[in-house]
Amino acid sequence: MYPTLAASVVLAVAAIHYARAPEAGRLRVVRNLQLLVLLVGTLGFVTGLIHAFTSLGALSAAEAGQIALVAIGEALCNVGLALVALVASQIATAIGAHRAAPSSGATLADPHRP
Repeated sequence: MYPTLAASVVLAVAAIHYARAPEAGRLRVVRNLQLLVLLVGTLGFVTGLIHAFTSLGALSAAEAGQIALVAIGEALCNVGLALVALVASQIATAIGAHRAAPSSGATLADPHRP
């Protein structure tokens, strides 16, 4: 979980920097960090499952089922943290994209007035 947390913090910092000063280079960094967080979260989930299932061999059948459910839930925390980080960074990226969009300065005209 710590690698997922570390990658998420780096992603949050990069996304906030992009939201403050939107530039194409910063957006590229945010996109790559989003992929990294997703991969690290998935890797944490898979390694958690591997560790959990290899530890179940020493338990009785009744204990193994209960421990497996708890271990799967704990391993899924990596995926949950990664998804929260991705959603938060996407919000910051959307703010940056909105700030980067050129304002046209156009106003709406009333079609009923000549």
